[in-house]
Amino acid sequence: MEAQTACDGRNVLLLAGAGAVATHFIEGMFPTMAVALARQSGATLQLVLGWSILGYLLFGLAALPAHWLAERVGGRLLLLVALFGLGVAALASSEAPSGRALTVCLAMLGAFAGLCHPVGRSLLPRQDGAQRLARWCSGAGLVAAPVLTAALCERVGWQPAYRIVGYALCAIAVACAFLPVDESLPERRRALPRSVTPSPWRPRLVLLLGIATAAVTFRGITLIQPAYFAARVSELGYGIATSIAYALALIGDVVVRRLARRRAAPRLYFVLHAASLPLLLLMTALGGSALVGVTALFLSLSVAASVVEQPLFAALDWPRGVSFAGVKAIATAGGALAVSLVTWAIGFAGLPYALVSLAGVAGLSVAAAALLTAIDRNAHARVAAPVLRPFQSLEERGREGVPP
Repeated sequence: MEAQTACDGRNVLLLAGAGAVATHFIEGMFPTMAVALARQSGATLQLVLGWSILGYLLFGLAALPAHWLAERVGGRLLLLVALFGLGVAALASSEAPSGRALTVCLAMLGAFAGLCHPVGRSLLPRQDGAQRLARWCSGAGLVAAPVLTAALCERVGWQPAYRIVGYALCAIAVACAFLPVDESLPERRRALPRSVTPSPWRPRLVLLLGIATAAVTFRGITLIQPAYFAARVSELGYGIATSIAYALALIGDVVVRRLARRRAAPRLYFVLHAASLPLLLLMTALGGSALVGVTALFLSLSVAASVVEQPLFAALDWPRGVSFAGVKAIATAGGALAVSLVTWAIGFAGLPYALVSLAGVAGLSVAAAALLTAIDRNAHARVAAPVLRPFQSLEERGREGVPP
């Protein structure tokens, strides 16, 4: 019995890991490919980036019904469908000419990617080790995407690159089909209680503003980062530079988490956003390795701020049916607004102006974080009490009534 449980646990980790890697590889693939696609097709960068807006919209919206669908058809089956769908959509992208047909294919990629990751995470047990593995798999997919995509595009072209990735994803889906999982195990059905601490409506609205604007800023940076590195980082290829920035951001995120273990979440949320804003403006004046380093630091602070959002959300009493996962999914979909903002800014005054425009959105995040710490300080201190250690273990948060 113990051997069967261990085998089941290993299969769950493999399935969830495959879903996380595939999702974030596809997420990081198009911004890098857009540079090569613009060069090879003769289209402008803003036009190419604009083809992805529907894909990024569906990437967020598809996560909304993911858990509902997983409960009805099974998380393992839904994950396999999403993985295979990613492969088929990538193969379709390889046959699509640029323009409207590619827009439809990118929309398919976004929809299947939006299903893939949350379903894989839902299969995982709630132990810290399993959740940490999922984060590292997500980071691995994001780090690998730029350097591999750039190398494939330069050697064989953007359409064969999608074809290679499509076949690889289909093969992964078939391999994962041979991994049985018992979805009835209690650790995957256990739900932690919701916080019942009463809270006024103003902190909730301000937190929603912070989540939404941060999503737009982060999506905008990841979208233009390869093209900006292609223009400003001459000593490295844009794919390598982008992967290095993501890798450094992962290390920085770990450091920030460790430093923030005993900081009050509202104040920490403000500090992280306030520190990231000048980095955006500094990026407009830098180039070379300094630009890569500053970008990595910005990404680290952004990811850390998104992690702090979860305990802040859990500390506030929300109407029935409102979940953090749902709010984040809508915010991710709203990140598609970044595509419109970035393409407009590039066409208006070039890539540096896109960074300035995103800095304006980041300023709203700073304002929201500042308001969150200022509104009714005493009451907010009470609702923040369970999350003075925003990165504590999931088991401890469960005992305190804070959902993971």
